[in-house]
Amino acid sequence: MRKSAPVLILGLVLALAALAVFAVSRGSDYDRSPLGNKGLELWLQTKGIPVVRSDPHLVQARSKISLRIVPLSIRQGEAVTPRSHDETDGLDPENPVVEADRYALPTLIVLPKWRGSVSTEGVAGKSGLIDLADISNELDKIGYSDFGFARSETSFEEAQPQLQPGQPIKIALYRAQTFERSSLPSGCGEVVGTPSGVLLLHCAADPTVYLLSDPDLLNNHGLALADNAAFAVSLVQSLRAAGESRPIYLDTSGEPLDSEATVDEGQSYERSTTDLKRFFAYPLSAIWGTVLVVAAICFWRGAYRFGPPLREVSGNIELSKTAAIEATARLLRLSGNDGRMTGQFALHLLADKAQLLFGSGAGNQAGIARLFQRLARQDKAAAQALHAAAEALIERGHIMTRSDLHRNLETFRKLLGSFEFGSR
Repeated sequence: MRKSAPVLILGLVLALAALAVFAVSRGSDYDRSPLGNKGLELWLQTKGIPVVRSDPHLVQARSKISLRIVPLSIRQGEAVTPRSHDETDGLDPENPVVEADRYALPTLIVLPKWRGSVSTEGVAGKSGLIDLADISNELDKIGYSDFGFARSETSFEEAQPQLQPGQPIKIALYRAQTFERSSLPSGCGEVVGTPSGVLLLHCAADPTVYLLSDPDLLNNHGLALADNAAFAVSLVQSLRAAGESRPIYLDTSGEPLDSEATVDEGQSYERSTTDLKRFFAYPLSAIWGTVLVVAAICFWRGAYRFGPPLREVSGNIELSKTAAIEATARLLRLSGNDGRMTGQFALHLLADKAQLLFGSGAGNQAGIARLFQRLARQDKAAAQALHAAAEALIERGHIMTRSDLHRNLETFRKLLGSFEFGSR
């Protein structure tokens, strides 16, 4: 169909875009931000360490995992009362510390450091650091209290911790966030540290729980610095049992574990081409067919029934005016050559021209007289002839013979069409 190629191309582009949306599985934007852990997952997998991510619809079994990594986030709500290690029944059952003790599961709890705006802006700066008091409140919620924190005054602090003998690794941290050594409660000891404080600590009361003070050792932002990526692998290997082959559980949802088996409570929704096919299944296929038929008819009527649009607009306007005058004159002739009707037609046409030039209030005798004065400035002889023809039709049209009426009407039409009527 003529003139329809651009529309068809646009429809094809939209269809391809829809297929791309359904076919491409998009991950979490946060997970791929500077604060996310997608980099850690991919890095561990390249080193032969399998990783399982948390799913809000899936209850993970403790027996299926070897190490649980829980990144804490700043949450709203009341803090959990600091727990007594002899009594844990009063704590939230989803508390990862309680579950670590219950299932004897090695658990690494990663403390927060950055505000959520860093994930959207993509820039980790000093203004994006959260208050240390908020971190203390977050630890209170899982049963740890009285820990002091410090941040390095230098932009980057470097250290060479040794998680394994003979394996020095150089790490670098922006505004390194550490536990203050002087604030550690009795029974809690340093596993990894820097000159300014403790990075990784372990408390005897919770033998399977480890606290990591600075998340930049594991997140996307920090893994790109120095040998932080190598440190992350070494840290995971040291916290797992020797010869362990079960995957790491990267828990970002905080859902409770199950002691026996993995329970699927619902399938997470993912877009696929199958979803797109549902739009063309019956009865939707009948609706789409009807839409296509209607669209085809509309294109046909636009392309063939009425033809292509005329290009010269000004010529079309004048052509329309002439056609309107000729059609009106023909109607008058077909009406029985009524002279009075012809006179009224001439009078109304002059009044319309006067209103066009001088405004809506000029459609009277004074406006018509002013119209002839203006036309006389263009062509005095033609204006006088037009005035005479109009006066003859208006005043004597009803007594004219058929030939005189036709002759005066034709003269009036030609003379009126010879003038240019612009705007005021």
